[in-house]
Amino acid sequence: MLSAPRDTEIPAEIVAVWQTIVDSVAGLLVVPSVMINRVDPVELHVFRSNSGPENPFPSGTRVPIAGVYCEAAARTKQKVEVSDARTDPLWADSPTARAGVFAYLGYPLLWPDGQVFGTICAVDTKENTWGYRYESILEAFKKAVEIHLALVATLDDLQARNQELARAMGEVKTLRGLLPICSSCKKIRNDTGYWDTVEDYISRNSEAAFTHSVCPDCTRRLYPELDLSE
Repeated sequence: MLSAPRDTEIPAEIVAVWQTIVDSVAGLLVVPSVMINRVDPVELHVFRSNSGPENPFPSGTRVPIAGVYCEAAARTKQKVEVSDARTDPLWADSPTARAGVFAYLGYPLLWPDGQVFGTICAVDTKENTWGYRYESILEAFKKAVEIHLALVATLDDLQARNQELARAMGEVKTLRGLLPICSSCKKIRNDTGYWDTVEDYISRNSEAAFTHSVCPDCTRRLYPELDLSE
C-alpha cells in the first residue's frame, strides 16, 4: 500500500521542462506514450505526458492505481519492465493490459527523503523487449526529474522556514537607540517628552510582560529578617 503523498505544488517552470522531457523521450524511443506520473494510495495522475494523437494517456488522465504497472514501480521503488503482458501471467489480466497497453518500462520518482512522488515510464501498445537504449534514456531523465524534486523540496522547506521567521519577527518588538533615563528615579523619557516608569515604557514598546520580585540587595535592606545569605 502506498503512503499518503507529500502535498507539494510543482512550479509552472518545472512543469514546462517536464513537458519537454516527455515529448523528447517519446520521440527518441518511438513509443506512443512517455509519462511523468504522480501517485497516491488510490489514484494515478498522469502529470505530464507527450503530445500526440496516438498517446492513450494524455496529460491530466486519472485512473485507479490498483493493479497498474506504475503501482508496482512506486510500491517497490524498483524498475518494472514488461515486454508483453499478454504472455506474462503476472500482468495478463491487469487493467492496463485489458486496455490494450502490453509493454511497459517504468522507474519510481522519489523525493529527497525517499518518499514516492510517482513514476516516469514508457508504454507501448505492442510487444517491446526494451533493452539498454530505452533503459539508459529513461534512467537519465529519472535522475533529472529527481533533481527537480530536490529543488522543489528545498524551496518548499525554505518558504516554510521563512514563514515561521516572519511570524516570529511579527511577535517581537526590539528597543533600539539611546534611552533617556533619570539617574535618580530611573524613569524613561518617551518620544512625547513624558517620563514613564521602566515597566510602562517597556510594556508599550515591546512584547515583554513584567512579573515582580525582590532582588537580594533589596531583601537585605527592606526585609533584613528574611535575609538568608548569612
